[in-house]
Amino acid sequence: MDDDSVGAGPRRRPDDDRRRDRTLQRTINLTDAIVAIALTALVLPLVDLADASTARQSVADLIARHLGDILSFAVSFLAIALFWHTHRQLYERLVDYDEPLLLLNTGWLLAVVFLPFPTARLFVETRLRADSAVFYLSNLLVVSLIALAQTWWVRRHPGLRAPNEPRRSPALLQPVALSATLAVATLVAFASPGGGLLVLVALPLARFVAAGVARSRRG
Repeated sequence: MDDDSVGAGPRRRPDDDRRRDRTLQRTINLTDAIVAIALTALVLPLVDLADASTARQSVADLIARHLGDILSFAVSFLAIALFWHTHRQLYERLVDYDEPLLLLNTGWLLAVVFLPFPTARLFVETRLRADSAVFYLSNLLVVSLIALAQTWWVRRHPGLRAPNEPRRSPALLQPVALSATLAVATLVAFASPGGGLLVLVALPLARFVAAGVARSRRG
């Protein structure tokens, strides 16, 4: 059976198409809004650091004392931004949706919204603990795995994509590379919490390499 027949549904009326277009756009708008809120929530623990008790400290001293907290915020912000970019690339290909895809997207949003909690847990520690690092990295891994599941689902149902999209798109390489990197980081964190977090530096590189391989295959 031709892959393009998978996910193809019965012919719909124009008003049905318009209604589904609105629902798809509302889903994208809701996703963008929730991601923006999650990104904003990440900075709140840093805001709490700048209270009256630190008023006599210089900015340099404050930054030096909480450098780990600032780096945790920056890494989490960049990780969510990276996931959102991959999500945007996937959803801009879509012309339709189905309920399993919306369910996966809801799970993805839940994992994204939850991320500020394990991030804040890292902030309050004077010494990095393995369980906190694993908790944090596991949350990122869940976000990545659900993103991978969404990509796989859209790939398996070409009827959800624009007709002029390449038959074998979207490529699975990018979400697979991100998930593999995060899985390695989580495993490393059991033995070395700092080492596990350090592996996150490889996330942009993994995505860049995967994108290059995907482009070369299409070419």
